[in-house]
Amino acid sequence: MLKGVNMHKLWVMIKYNFRRTAARKSFIVLTILGPIIIIAMAVLPGLLAQRSFGSVKDARVAVYGDGGGLADTLVTASPNFLTIYRTDDFESAREECFDGTLDGVLVLPDNAMDAEVLSFYTRGGSNIVMTETVRNTIGHILTGLRAAEAGIDQSQVAKLTAVPSFDIVQLNRDGGDKAGQDFNDFIYTAIAFIMLLYMTTLLYSQMIGRSVVTEKTSKTVEVMLSSVRPSTLMIGKIAGMGIAGIVQYSVWIAVSLLLMKVVGPALKIELPSLLSADMLGYLILFFLLAFFLYSGLYAVCGALAEDEQSYGQLQIPFIIPLVVPMVMISYLVMNPEAPVTVFLSFFPLTAPMTMFVRIIVSPPGMLHIIICVAIMLVTITAVAIGSGKIFRLAILRTGKSLKLKDGLKLLFQKGE
Repeated sequence: MLKGVNMHKLWVMIKYNFRRTAARKSFIVLTILGPIIIIAMAVLPGLLAQRSFGSVKDARVAVYGDGGGLADTLVTASPNFLTIYRTDDFESAREECFDGTLDGVLVLPDNAMDAEVLSFYTRGGSNIVMTETVRNTIGHILTGLRAAEAGIDQSQVAKLTAVPSFDIVQLNRDGGDKAGQDFNDFIYTAIAFIMLLYMTTLLYSQMIGRSVVTEKTSKTVEVMLSSVRPSTLMIGKIAGMGIAGIVQYSVWIAVSLLLMKVVGPALKIELPSLLSADMLGYLILFFLLAFFLYSGLYAVCGALAEDEQSYGQLQIPFIIPLVVPMVMISYLVMNPEAPVTVFLSFFPLTAPMTMFVRIIVSPPGMLHIIICVAIMLVTITAVAIGSGKIFRLAILRTGKSLKLKDGLKLLFQKGE
């Protein structure tokens, strides 16, 4: 693909596209916001969890009904972080829930001691932490009362019903097992990283395609091609914007690592162990692989398109593979070794994001990572050669919007 390319002119094109990209307001804004986004995805889950548990401390629950004497027991035995009091007016308590005075109303039937299901009314029903706290508190009190009726000592009941906590240890194929994290930590981090990878890959790839369309419709490309070869123009665009992407990611990671050393201790929040230098290094690696693959494909879309509308239609087949890992993120996180996940981690169009998810959740071993990277490099080389030929033959064709099948015809056209 570099055959016949004037290196001086190529360098000029690379600098031109880099400066053009780096001077955009969107580039500057994203460069500033990037570290904030990375820190937010590390800190917000912890902050939200603290706020959720903190809200239980102020929870106020009304008990409607006597429940065979259970209501008075709940009022006197309720823990400090939960205020429970009796009410004889259900409708009034219901209105207090809508006003925000109450967090919920527990209805106790006369047979509450033996009931399998109790009704708990809340305004939204979405405060899982508060609902589970009330349920566990009442369950604990009921268990104690039932044990007392059966003549069993309360301390003996506590010992028999004690549930051990789990210290999760994540296995590593290459050794060095480490403390693991729960599902929420994994999925929050995976979603944040995948979103970042998806947005930046799509942003830079589309910028290349739109740049080609703009230059083609404004006839600027004709002037440029009078001085440089089509291959030089295409490589210059991809390399220039790629370098801009590398600079942006480097700034993000450097600032993020610096802020993480300050933000975590300052807010007294334990940052996810997934946010390590190694993981951020993998983020750059898979961004580069995804960018160079999709940039070639989007450059072809721009060369085939006649205007922005046709460009939007041409890029649809390439957006779908980018979206698939995002749609399947829950499945990928819960099933990192499933055949579908493994296949997607080796299929070139979905490999960057899916393999990255596997590394986050359950490191697959260096062999799988090397195979994935090798497949990506071979695919990128093939796409570069093919897209270079299509770009060269389609860039000056105007008056008709070509389709992807027309691009394939140009690819296999002989004598060019």
